[in-house]
Amino acid sequence: MKALRYLNPGVLKTDEIDSPRCGAGEALVRVHAAGICGSDMAIFAGKHPRARPPLIMGHEFAGEIVELVAGDAGTELAVGDRVTAYPLLMCGKCWACRNGVSHVCRDLKLIGIDRDGAFAEYVNVPLELLVKFPDRFSFDQGALIEPLAVGVHALDMAGTPDWQNAAVVGCGPIGLLVAFCLQQAGVRNLLISDIAPQRLERAAGLGIPVLDSARDDLADRVIRMSGGEGADIVFECAGSASAALQTSDLVRPRGKIIMVSVHKEPHPVDLRAITFKEISIIGTRVYTPADYEMALQMLPNLPYQDIISHRVDLDHGADGFDIMGQAADACKVIINTDT
Repeated sequence: MKALRYLNPGVLKTDEIDSPRCGAGEALVRVHAAGICGSDMAIFAGKHPRARPPLIMGHEFAGEIVELVAGDAGTELAVGDRVTAYPLLMCGKCWACRNGVSHVCRDLKLIGIDRDGAFAEYVNVPLELLVKFPDRFSFDQGALIEPLAVGVHALDMAGTPDWQNAAVVGCGPIGLLVAFCLQQAGVRNLLISDIAPQRLERAAGLGIPVLDSARDDLADRVIRMSGGEGADIVFECAGSASAALQTSDLVRPRGKIIMVSVHKEPHPVDLRAITFKEISIIGTRVYTPADYEMALQMLPNLPYQDIISHRVDLDHGADGFDIMGQAADACKVIINTDT
């Protein structure tokens, strides 16, 4: 089969390699669409703490089952089913796994990071991790279930959606998906910010009020939007030092800051503001199976064609990483393996 392999920092190559074999309790999935994630970009740059070459990346994908071996547990899945994967590999033994929050497993691993993933024609997946989706959805839509579940989880961690004013900092793919989830939850007094004009243009096209924080004062706009009080809730989706520091200026007393992005290094926060305003900071990590199910329910309403900015074929998969890193209008880049 063809596979896009990470060989060294900054080095990707599409090679012909042996297809994976399907063992007991596994399915062989013919991949049709796989999205490039920020984690994949970190691996490509040699900055991921666990990923080691040679590696086939790719954990947000969709395809169809071409072979399965049910094993002793059996399965309701069948050859021909359209599936995506819940790509988390948990230890099953730590406190998180024993207490129903295995998505924050002490030894959490992922398909496409700790074992070969979906930037290939075929990927081998444990049956219990496969999530079937209806044939009426395209494979491109199916590949967006994983990142959409990140947004769903962020709102779930935020608690009851009774907020009147919400701000999203950063309008990359995850920021846009969080804003979409807020729209679906009925939050109408909403603002998303970024410093990239092309990203802001994409967000505006989705009907989200935008602010260019390179030109305008974000805190002032949020204060005015909220009648002088500050946002009820702020979702930090930028992952930058400036975003981390500014969030406490945006939220009202007893408001919430939801940390959605993964910060690669420690960044300063205004702890005095956190104390004086009794702000809650809530961390989020990936998603739960219930978040996947909710993402699947929301999929018909997702304007996926506006989230996907570029498509490349597997032979030119390395170009997708160049687009993600360099193109000003890049949002979600999809590698299609059947073109």
